[in-house]
Amino acid sequence: MFAFVRVIGRGEEEVANEYAKVVLYAYPYLPALIDAVGVGAVNKAMLSFRAQEDALKTAEKIADELAVKSRLMRLEYAVGETLAALNEDELYLLEYKYFRRGRVLRERYADYSLNCSERTYFRRQCAVLRKFVCGLTRHGWSEQEYDAAFGGFSPFVRVLEALKTGREGAVTQKRVRKQRNVTP
Repeated sequence: MFAFVRVIGRGEEEVANEYAKVVLYAYPYLPALIDAVGVGAVNKAMLSFRAQEDALKTAEKIADELAVKSRLMRLEYAVGETLAALNEDELYLLEYKYFRRGRVLRERYADYSLNCSERTYFRRQCAVLRKFVCGLTRHGWSEQEYDAAFGGFSPFVRVLEALKTGREGAVTQKRVRKQRNVTP
């Protein structure tokens, strides 16, 4: 019933929130990932007559893929609920840094401006990431739950490896520096 949250220091914070960053970077692509995993399971079932292994192992692999699809759907729902609880400034910060959907930035945030300095912008990014982690945890997606569910899921593993090696920009669309609306 109660969840205990471990208090982390400044140096540990970045490591502890990496799973949330992976989820945020992957969020715009979750519907496509869900469809791809589902199609993969169907294809594996349709071609099971060609499998070299016995029927039980093939059925287990298909069931595993369907379980991944189910977990992805649960994650998408939890992220959607967590984002719904955020205010407009926080949504803008996430959209700008993680989602980078150009159409949303052009249409929804065309005239949007954060009234803060650049240093405050980065502080707000950290704060909204912490708030997002709390929201995910509230919906049952702690770091341990995420690792158990997606520890070996290759699309998420590739994003995590890019984050750990400092290639965070490699997982997102490129943007023009002037695109961020922050007034000094």
